[in-house]
Amino acid sequence: MERREFLLGAMTVAAAPLMASVHGADDKAAGRRYHLLGVPLRAGSLMPGNENDAQAYRDAQIVERMRAAGLQVVDDGDVAIPSYLPHHSVPPIRSWPAPRIAWEAIRDRVAPILGQPGEVPFLIGCDCSVVVGTTEALAKASPEVHVLYIDGDFDDAAPVAARSTSAASCAVWLLTHESPFWAGPILKPSQVTVIGWTNGSRSPESAVSSISLAEVRRRGAREAAIAALRSIPASASILLHFDMDVLRKADLPVAYFPHAEGMSLSEAGEMLKVFLSDSRIRIVEVSEYAALRDLDGVYVRKLIDLFCGASKR
Repeated sequence: MERREFLLGAMTVAAAPLMASVHGADDKAAGRRYHLLGVPLRAGSLMPGNENDAQAYRDAQIVERMRAAGLQVVDDGDVAIPSYLPHHSVPPIRSWPAPRIAWEAIRDRVAPILGQPGEVPFLIGCDCSVVVGTTEALAKASPEVHVLYIDGDFDDAAPVAARSTSAASCAVWLLTHESPFWAGPILKPSQVTVIGWTNGSRSPESAVSSISLAEVRRRGAREAAIAALRSIPASASILLHFDMDVLRKADLPVAYFPHAEGMSLSEAGEMLKVFLSDSRIRIVEVSEYAALRDLDGVYVRKLIDLFCGASKR
């Protein structure tokens, strides 16, 4: 087992709200309303691609599908991302400062939603780096924050002058390290849990908590999700980040960087059902979908059905 993985058998049960969400629908979770927000951005990824991936979700009738699953949802349009963002390969962070400009726009857009109890921003069409901006917004709205980072990669590469690195691959590092790249809140490693990874940490000294894909398989997706929630204080607000490359390529080949090894759709559904039933969830973001690889929309409908099935009341 990796040094940073949970000692799952030794963890203590956190509080009654968790067990309510594990064994039945939590009343507050059932009553939440999602605010769908598209993020027309690729600046945090390795290279520019389709800058309007959120439209594919809308073309696949995400709002109608979520409502049919019994969820409350409103489409709040797209975050206003400036059109002048630079794209370049200058080290240490590719396209800098475009990612930071986008994070600040996202932070300012979701902040008013977080100020309303039961209202949950649901971001689509984004790259992994957006978690930096959403975390800052959540930290301003809540005294205690935890990020559940479901991803096939650890995304904790440190920016270095010798190479150009995408902001997406630095996301967890940026969240947990002081740096000149971000003046927002720095989380303790214990406030971030990376789940489902096959490509391990590039900054092992940071000791971020994690559950690898191998551990998910050993424990079972549902039990791994329960263990992750038990490690989070009952008073914390949770940001649920889902990079679709945590799914195996055979099931969903339209991730920006698909992985041959990954969770099946059914495993991901079991895990998401546990997470989405927890009333502490305050932000949901689904990242790294590449619409240009899914021109007929087959796979985005599967992705929508995954979340609807996991959230269905």
